[in-house]
Amino acid sequence: MAKSESEFWRALPSVPGVEVSTLGKVRTLDRIISNEKITSFTKGRVLKQQLKYNGYMQIRIPVDEKWVTKLVHRLVAQAFIPNPNNLPQINHKDCDPTNNNVDNLEWCTSSYDAKYREKHGISRAEAAGHPLFAINLSTLKVSRFGSQHEAERALGVSKGNINKVIKGKRKQAGGFYFVNDDGHKDAQIQQKIAEGQQAVNQKQVDVDAKQQNINDLTSQLEASKQKNNDLSQAIEDAQSIKDYSDKAVKSVNAK
Repeated sequence: MAKSESEFWRALPSVPGVEVSTLGKVRTLDRIISNEKITSFTKGRVLKQQLKYNGYMQIRIPVDEKWVTKLVHRLVAQAFIPNPNNLPQINHKDCDPTNNNVDNLEWCTSSYDAKYREKHGISRAEAAGHPLFAINLSTLKVSRFGSQHEAERALGVSKGNINKVIKGKRKQAGGFYFVNDDGHKDAQIQQKIAEGQQAVNQKQVDVDAKQQNINDLTSQLEASKQKNNDLSQAIEDAQSIKDYSDKAVKSVNAK
């Protein structure tokens, strides 16, 4: 479905200072404060949206002085589309969950949504998911998954932590490095493998150094032990000589 060329903004119900557009954008408004009271709002900034693992767009908006994550299509529908029957779900008419143009949305029941998908299918993006690579930082094995959800099931790493690695907020999660497969990540993957190999090599160097230290200590201990044995033998020999000398002296005196 083609998006409307005209764009109109409307305040988000029950959330002061946030507006939604007919093209699926969301923006905050700058508050003008007079005498410690908010008197009006001026145009603010358009907020950046993020793509969820299931293909839907989400955004963080300020609600009661806290940042809360919301689905963009639901904000657009709440702002522009009446819902007198209090229907629970929102259908994307073109089956593209990233197209949040108001003309592409409609309130619906769960059964309607299921039948619509069965009849019209789902978008290519939703069907394909959002593939990604997982690199095992211990073995450097690279695995490909169709979505973060699939990687979560296979590796036992939460989607939240996988997403943080992809966004650069974490260096690894569960012993894995994750990167989206967008067709341009070969260099990044090879770099991470090279970094992993360097880490493995460094660990081996550390292990070898510790083993050498152990060998040196063992040699020193053996040398010290041998030295002590030699000293004990020398003392024993000296005592034997003394005993023999004492006997000889007594024998001479007796005569």
